[in-house]
Amino acid sequence: MSEIVTDLPIPLAVAGHHQPAPFYLTADMFGGLPVQLAGGELSGLVGKPVAAPHTHEVDEIYLLFSPNPGGARIEVLLDGVRHELTSPAAMRIPAGSEHCFLTLEAEVGSYCFGVLVGDGL
Repeated sequence: MSEIVTDLPIPLAVAGHHQPAPFYLTADMFGGLPVQLAGGELSGLVGKPVAAPHTHEVDEIYLLFSPNPGGARIEVLLDGVRHELTSPAAMRIPAGSEHCFLTLEAEVGSYCFGVLVGDGL
């Protein structure tokens, strides 16, 4: 039997984040998932950090998308080292690593999603 969830996104508190993060998949959906998906549109977040440096007990993968290649740029701080991503891009944040990101540039329709993956969700 199919299960449908329509009341998305689900705002959930995440350690280090300044406001609840919008989740589109959570660990308790569909009988339990080993993955969670959070994130959103970036164009209104240029220069506005959404989280302080923080850690997760599971790996996280940042997925950066924009309508046009190069239409979004974020700066990721990972264990004290700065990395710049330009869309389209993906970056793995290993479990236990201190991280956060800042949107440097984002055309309307640009998104960054964090995919949390692992058995510790």
